[in-house]
Amino acid sequence: MRIGASLFGIFLLSINLAASAAESYQRKCEVVDGVVICKSLADELANLPAEEKGTRLYQEADKRHGPLMGYGSPGYGDSQSKFIAVIKEADGTQNTREIRLKYLENAPDGNKRLMIFDKPKDLKRHAMLTVSHKDGADEQWVYDPENNQVKRILSNNAFTPFSGTEITFEDISSQDITKYDYQYERDAQLDGTPCYVINRFPKGKYSGYMRLETWIDKATYLVKKIDYYDRRGKLLKTLVMGNYQLFNDKYWRAGDMLMENHQSGRSTQLVWSEYRFNTGLTEADFSLSRLKNVN
Repeated sequence: MRIGASLFGIFLLSINLAASAAESYQRKCEVVDGVVICKSLADELANLPAEEKGTRLYQEADKRHGPLMGYGSPGYGDSQSKFIAVIKEADGTQNTREIRLKYLENAPDGNKRLMIFDKPKDLKRHAMLTVSHKDGADEQWVYDPENNQVKRILSNNAFTPFSGTEITFEDISSQDITKYDYQYERDAQLDGTPCYVINRFPKGKYSGYMRLETWIDKATYLVKKIDYYDRRGKLLKTLVMGNYQLFNDKYWRAGDMLMENHQSGRSTQLVWSEYRFNTGLTEADFSLSRLKNVN
């Protein structure tokens, strides 16, 4: 079909094409010499330099789903959930943690997350508050009920393991998109799923990683796997995400996360449950005074 360019000029429109039951991608269309020409995001990025292509692809994933280990798909307002952390030692012994999470989106000084321990008994009511910032390091505070003290975690301690797991305080920071540089590496298959492979390079001087090789599903833009390379460039850990579920027809969340440390032989599996959205949380629920009175 030809459309008179003199009548309409050059215009943009979006055509949503199903990538899954609840995911879509956009094609940008314009009129060139009276002919409608549509390009997908992949078409647009095909000839870009690796740095720009990696940045654009990760921006698309972030726009749709938010930071994986941070706050999840955007637009939720506030949410609550739970997870069980199963910690496996190199000799096969295991122990667990049960933790509740509360999130608040777009607070004036940054998104907020509160983590509250329920089990084991010796960690009950321990808690951690994270306030994210797009520029600069996140603020992270921990509460120890035994001495009734709140302490701030310094940014140079971000590589410290969280509660004996293979997940560090850096891993559970907000991971805002501006805190990394990006480079597209290649297209690859992961368990039969076509993926983009993108390297993320942390900008923070206290990061424990040289790069994070991130595998993104081409169809859904959900992150499937991250390989973490230490400051020497050696593979340190791998995080694999699975059992993604769609909530309220718009929020994607991974039901399972497995972090394996290739250097120590230890692993941590997170099993998520009881997701709830728009539960009425306010900034008052994320104050330092409230941190000392969690229940």
